[in-house]
Amino acid sequence: MKNLDQIRAANAIRHQNTVFPGAEGGEVVKKVPTMIRDNGMLAAAAFAAEPKGNGNYKNPGHKKVFDCIIEHLASNGVNSLERAMPLEDFIRFLMGGDSAVLRNITTESMEYLNYLRRFARKKEDEKHGSRE
Repeated sequence: MKNLDQIRAANAIRHQNTVFPGAEGGEVVKKVPTMIRDNGMLAAAAFAAEPKGNGNYKNPGHKKVFDCIIEHLASNGVNSLERAMPLEDFIRFLMGGDSAVLRNITTESMEYLNYLRRFARKKEDEKHGSRE
């Protein structure tokens, strides 16, 4: 049986080649934990889900990070969510649950982001083909 650190690392490394949209590429992965810490999980998720006038997301890099978080929370061994879901449904789920659920999901998300931010590929890594 794997421990949570092994599961977090395995789920994060699957996204090592994921492109996180935005002006600073993979750097958005480093900004989300600060947003969660300073503003709370619900406010950070709401920021990521903010729509643009054309039906896209205003902050697509943040949205992509939250998609990774949701996937992790629904994975075997973590089981904080019954299933993966769209970001808007995740926000509704957090709003409908009690504060202990929100606290546990926030804690697990922050632990997972410690791994994701180390594995996320940055734009300059793509240019140079390295991960240094």
